[in-house]
Formats: sequence, structure tokens, C-alpha cells
Amino acid sequence: MPAPSEEEENLIYWRTFEAMPLGTLKQRSLVFRQLGASNVGGPCIVKGDRHIDAIGRNGNKNVDVSVEYGIGTAVSALTTTPGGDGATYWYPYIESGVGECDIGYDVRIGATALTAGMNGCSLRIYVNPGQGLIKFCHDNNGLYANDAAYAAQGFQHLQSINADNAAHKMRGDASQNINDYWKPELIAPASGIFFICKKTAPLQWTIYQSVAIGERKEVKVERFLRLSKAEVIYPFRGRQNHNEIVAFVNIPPRTTAKPSRANTTEDLPEKRGTPQRRQTK
Repeated sequence: MPAPSEEEENLIYWRTFEAMPLGTLKQRSLVFRQLGASNVGGPCIVKGDRHIDAIGRNGNKNVDVSVEYGIGTAVSALTTTPGGDGATYWYPYIESGVGECDIGYDVRIGATALTAGMNGCSLRIYVNPGQGLIKFCHDNNGLYANDAAYAAQGFQHLQSINADNAAHKMRGDASQNINDYWKPELIAPASGIFFICKKTAPLQWTIYQSVAIGERKEVKVERFLRLSKAEVIYPFRGRQNHNEIVAFVNIPPRTTAKPSRANTTEDLPEKRGTPQRRQTK
């Protein structure tokens, strides 16, 4: 039987995480990126990715950029694309904004919510018990989520995970904020904290963190009769000792809107002047 490909091997680790989250993260870091980047969150399909992946090119500066997940570094690269059966959701990173995804209270236990790696952004969770919705947010640099605007839509702040304890990154009550995930020993040019939210009980979500350290290597390539070119590689390495449960988030029970008074029989206007018709046998 042939050995699994890199993509197949990485997908196996994701399937293992679904069954044994913390046990898997203590052996391997999982990193995610969205294919066909979109500002819209929603259900997604997770697939295994290659360990070496070109992520961009800047022609003006003659720079090739790639990310390298070297085999044996205990990192599994995974991609997401829109679709699926509602078992996994994606909320995107948005430059100068907030990437969001609404998930219903009734989603099955074991469902997951994923986003891109963070190195300064904030993860925020808002809830709307009346509509039975949980809003997962990737708040760029912790600057853009507006509690009052969400409140106007019926959403209340429940939990924030912040890179540091700067006052402008805090939301809701102080007790609703977990700060300082961006520890000094993790800071590197392309490091990322990948938060994985998993529904673990009817009214509880567990937040896990998966850490990958990305250094920066640059090589200057000389070309005959042409401008030289720089090749930049960010090699990711797993940090399993930092992979852990960050928080257990308890969701408030769903509420139902009270019926308007006009919908109750006691409040219907009494009809006058119309005689009651008696039933006769």
C-alpha cells in the first residue's frame, strides 16, 4: 500500500483532531488558510495542503515569497474552501475590518469554527440568545469590533481573546477578556496563533490554540542581464508546548420573544351589543 501523500497525511491529522483535540495538538500544530479569499464567512470544507506552498509574488520588487512547512517539523498545513455540511465553519481575516461568521445554537456537538492565524488580532464571540446565533469574529489588530453596533443587532459580547492587555482591545466586561496570547517567546516574522473553536456541549464551546513559529530566510538570486531577484521563505515550526485549551465559553440559554399583548385572548377588545348564541341540544 503506497504511503499517503503530504495532503492526505495532513488531512489525517485534522480528522484525528476532530476525535481527540488536545491529544492531537500535543503532537502536532495545525495551521489553516483559506483558498479563494473572501470577506464572507460560513460553512467550509477542510482539506490537507502541501508542506511547501507559494503564497505570493511581488513583481515590482522582484520578490518571490513562499511558506515552507517542512516534513518532520510537526506542523500540518490545511486549507478551507466554502461549502460542506455545516460541520466546520470559517470566519475570515479582513484588512481594516472584522471577519465574521454566524453559527446557530443548534449546530451539532463537535462542530468547529476556524480562522486564519493571529499575531495581534483579537478573537471575539458575540451571542444573540433571541435568534439563537453565535457570532465568531476575527477583529484585525483588535481595533474594529463595535459592541454598540452589535448590540443594535441583538448581539451581546461574550468572550474576547486578545494579543495583549491594551485597553482599546478589550470588549465587554474585563472578566470577558483573556489577554496576552502573543508571548515574547512566540514573536517571529511569520508566526501565527491558530485558534480552533469546537462545540463540546449543548451550551459550551472550547477554544484551543495551535502555534506555529515562522522565521524568515531571504536569498538573493543573480540573473544574467536581468535584475537580481530575492526569494523569501518563511519556514514554519510547530510549538506543541504552547498548544493548549485557552477557554471554555459557556453560551447563555436561548430566549424566546414574549408575545405581544394583542396576541393574547385576554387583551382582545370585548364585543358589545352582540347577543351570545346559546347552544341547544
